[in-house]
Amino acid sequence: MKLNENAAVPLGQDTSDAQHNAQDLGRDLEFVLLLGSVSMIGPFAIDTLFPAFPIAAADLNVSAAAMQWSISSYLFAFALGSLIHGPLSDSFGRRPVLLVCLFGFVLASLGCYFAPDLDSLLLFRALQGFSVSAGTVISRALVRDRCDGARAQQITSQITLVFLLGPALAPIVGALILQVAEWRMIFGAIFGYALLVFAAIAWRLRETHPPAARLAFSAPNLLHSYRSIVGNTQAMQLIVAAAFNFGGLFLMIASAPAICFGIWKLTALEMWKLFVFAMGGILLGSQLSGRTAGRWSQSYTIQVGYAIMAVACALHLSYGAALQLEWIARAHWIAGGVPILLYGMGSSLAYPSLTILLMDRFPERRGAAASVQTFASLGNNGLIAGVISPLVAHHTLGLAGAQAILMLLGLLIWARFWKNQRAASLERAAQQAAQPR
Repeated sequence: MKLNENAAVPLGQDTSDAQHNAQDLGRDLEFVLLLGSVSMIGPFAIDTLFPAFPIAAADLNVSAAAMQWSISSYLFAFALGSLIHGPLSDSFGRRPVLLVCLFGFVLASLGCYFAPDLDSLLLFRALQGFSVSAGTVISRALVRDRCDGARAQQITSQITLVFLLGPALAPIVGALILQVAEWRMIFGAIFGYALLVFAAIAWRLRETHPPAARLAFSAPNLLHSYRSIVGNTQAMQLIVAAAFNFGGLFLMIASAPAICFGIWKLTALEMWKLFVFAMGGILLGSQLSGRTAGRWSQSYTIQVGYAIMAVACALHLSYGAALQLEWIARAHWIAGGVPILLYGMGSSLAYPSLTILLMDRFPERRGAAASVQTFASLGNNGLIAGVISPLVAHHTLGLAGAQAILMLLGLLIWARFWKNQRAASLERAAQQAAQPR
């Protein structure tokens, strides 16, 4: 294609068109950075505290197992909040609900800093989780409000790139803070970051859900939204499959202190090694999802994701068995990290397509659909952190077995959904073929 030497745009294309395209790209980049920064707060608030678990437990005079509830209380409240914030955004707009909740998170972070005992810490952690859930839920609705199809999948993968900075950097930030200050300053850093994000959203984020498209907020409407989603068998199959899918990766993240300190024998400053594998896998999967958007069908993308997760689980089980049988002298972080990387890759490849398939079933209730999906995922993660992780976190084979079970549950549910969809598609094709021409 020849270029206009003076305008530096293709011949036949108006300069104003090129300027509009550049403006669109700039708006897309800003949109991605804003939503990525919002989405980053949730995992950042979890992972920065991991290096401080032993110190915080000693300071609060509680056990390491009791400290695990600082994750579970956060996640359970996150799940509860997600049921409310999505429908609120369907009724009052995405931006105001997001701003109110971000400010609530800022205040809750101050409460965590000053918490005198574990009970107080758990309360403020719950308030953190309840508030920050709006970011995850509303971000998904914002993306789907603004674009659809392959573009929505690409935008989601780009947001994931920014989001990954949170869990990748969080344990390093937490460990560095411990070198110069007490563990409570970790919540000071969370407070500062959340305040900056609040200011950026207030200044730059535009509303994507106009008043004409909003639903009247009332208890009957809210219950109707939830009934329409929960009562839809295929929607629930997508929701539960996604929850188990990510749960297999979250098990590794929730068990990070036990894996790093107990199995891999690392220091607090070395916890980044586990998160590099986990976040590296998510990065690879999200980028593959973005690159194949529009070329692979969503069903095929999900199937490839589960195939990668299955390989990861097989490798993890083999490695755990070799350690258990003492065929390998001791655990090594690289050998233990490769299955985590592969699982993260498969999980993040499948997740955007599962989410888009769900959103497309409820175009008028995307916020509510995102709420139910987030509630299921976070509730599942809360059980993993509070119940499953303490049982299996100290043995590689136990971790691998629990991860494989979670993956298989998700795969079976997805297979059921895909079988029903395929049967419905074949039935429609047969009906069309039978119609007279």
